[in-house]
Amino acid sequence: MKLLDAIARRVPLALYKPFRIGVVSLRRSSLRRKVCVVVLKLAARAHRGHLAARLPDVRPLDAPQLVFRSVDSMVMDAVYWFGVKGYEGRVADVWVALCSRAGAVLEIGGNVGLFTVIGAHACVAPYTVVEPVPAIAAVLHDNLARNGLTRVEILQAAAIPGTVPTEVTLNIPDEGRSAPVGSHLTEGVEVQGRSSRQRIRVMGRPFRDLIAGRDLVKIDAEGIEAKLLESARDIILAERPTLLIEILPSATQLAALVTEFARAAGYAIHILPEWGSDTVVTVAADAFTAALPARFNSKDIVLSTAALPV
Repeated sequence: MKLLDAIARRVPLALYKPFRIGVVSLRRSSLRRKVCVVVLKLAARAHRGHLAARLPDVRPLDAPQLVFRSVDSMVMDAVYWFGVKGYEGRVADVWVALCSRAGAVLEIGGNVGLFTVIGAHACVAPYTVVEPVPAIAAVLHDNLARNGLTRVEILQAAAIPGTVPTEVTLNIPDEGRSAPVGSHLTEGVEVQGRSSRQRIRVMGRPFRDLIAGRDLVKIDAEGIEAKLLESARDIILAERPTLLIEILPSATQLAALVTEFARAAGYAIHILPEWGSDTVVTVAADAFTAALPARFNSKDIVLSTAALPV
């Protein structure tokens, strides 16, 4: 394996471009595309930690109008090799379509700004993104500026389930990256057993204050989602915003709350596949569990009272 990695790393990046084009242009289930995926997975593993130094910027082949800073990030590596849709599947184009018709958008957990950039490009409404890690928030700010998205509000803070702004402790995981994706609060999270590289103190902003008046909300908060949603239960049930939520198989509290909200507010639950299929799966509230999205190659769901726009 080390020999394959060494060989793949010596191949000029330009020689991989036909495979990158194949991934974004060929039919998802085709044999040719599957071959392209295998080649690019080998290349991505071989170039891990080295790609950022070799690229002036990252321009996804399926969204060439966008440009991102080249940083050592799992997100940017995946976008370079597989494109936006090849990395996120239906999640990306559903988010863009939802943003295009939204009246006010809130994104919790912006990271380096992939979803912020693609969403804000399609959106004319007010857009606020919350990202707690200072170094990551700086990359997010730069990526918005590179794409001319100057009207997006960036809050360098953590969304918290309380009612009063307060400092909280954030764990930055040891992912072997300069721009990790899994930073999370140390208290109240449902997902456990993560690594730790550093702990920092950041300002926490009450989620219920952030969500009020928003009709579209994306939450990728690394295990605190259930607590956040519970803290704004009254607002969610009264205003019924469309919610795009990451849900992992171990997030049983979150799944129970999703089921409860679906019943109480008339939400439909849509599972958005990330790979293997382009078909959005709609499930009844009584059938939903935390393990169900993974069966459809997903960890993202949409709660919506209206039909999805795509």
